[in-house]
Amino acid sequence: MHARANRHRVSNYAGPLSIKTVLSGRVAWMVGGRQLVVDRSSFLVLSDGEHYSMDIAAAKPVETCCVFFARGFVEQVALDATSPLELTLDDPERGAPPLAYLSALHSDRECALTTRIHTLALRCQTALTPSAWEQDFLLIAEALLGLYEEICSQSARIPATRGATRDELFRRLLRGRDYMHSHAAGPVSLADVARAACVSPFHFHRGFTCAFGKTPHAYLTALRLAHARERLETGSSVLEACLEAGFSSPSAFSRLF
Repeated sequence: MHARANRHRVSNYAGPLSIKTVLSGRVAWMVGGRQLVVDRSSFLVLSDGEHYSMDIAAAKPVETCCVFFARGFVEQVALDATSPLELTLDDPERGAPPLAYLSALHSDRECALTTRIHTLALRCQTALTPSAWEQDFLLIAEALLGLYEEICSQSARIPATRGATRDELFRRLLRGRDYMHSHAAGPVSLADVARAACVSPFHFHRGFTCAFGKTPHAYLTALRLAHARERLETGSSVLEACLEAGFSSPSAFSRLF
């Protein structure tokens, strides 16, 4: 679904597993009472049956592009990719389990996944079902599985003895990371992020650093630099990009950039 508009509203919709991307502007999806903001350097994955809302009211048109998968499609691809061929031949209709942790905001600073989605959207402008579009969905699903493997390895690095404790802490770390994505343009403290994740600042900092390989501050800085790069590429001045991305000092921004 590819659209460009100043106004658009969706209220409490629950669709299949989907990927939300933005080609221009910023869009906030409301999911579970949280505001998840997507721009060109990120994308949002929502699970099958997960309720969400959005309300676009912008002075400049906002352009979005969303991929909706048939129910069970990505899960089946994941199952086939990790199963022996003999098992697939013996039971091709076997049910596939859901994929944990995938529903979240994800960075895509190099636009690897979003570029594939946006290319498909351009091809769909001239034909509803362009040549090889089924292959496009398989390749996008494969890219999601690569992301899922990375997420599982991040979860495994959490310093916890019990698996249930590790799973719960990782879910809270993802919630804190979502908060950083949605509030990167304004002041963000470690206490704010830890509060959003419902965990102490110490445990959030320690767990986040172990899981994602960088401190929350370093992650937030990289996120802001990606936002600034996007604004510079779309014609903003250095000062405008600096302030809009959440940096307070142009000199510090220039040095980091």
